[in-house]
Amino acid sequence: MALPTNESFASVKSQETDYGCDQGLLQRAPVTTNVHPLETSERTYRQRQEEHQMNFAVKAYGLGFGLHLKHQRAAVGCPSIGHMGCLPRSNALIDALTGRDLDLEFDDILGMDSMAVANPHSVMENQQKAKLFRS
Repeated sequence: MALPTNESFASVKSQETDYGCDQGLLQRAPVTTNVHPLETSERTYRQRQEEHQMNFAVKAYGLGFGLHLKHQRAAVGCPSIGHMGCLPRSNALIDALTGRDLDLEFDDILGMDSMAVANPHSVMENQQKAKLFRS
């Protein structure tokens, strides 16, 4: 059986242009913003997780326990509790309360400050000298 030779191939176009999707990805992308839809979800992930855990604690153990947890987090979030002024703030207490201390993130390894921190002993001595001069 022989192939037909008198067929015109001029009528055959690219299938992409036949269906009108030669610019398909560009047409489907949102025009108003250049943000991926998952970015907004990722930004609010921690907040939504904490709200879910708080709602679960209130339902399981009562309103008093939920208020106790909120009070703990607020107390640990105070800048003067569990922190010496000469040392960099690590938020270890709030991370332990929220469970973030078990997560490994980009900031844990690669986002560290390369700047040297002042010697804590000299900072404390300077604070003590300043207190002596004030009194």
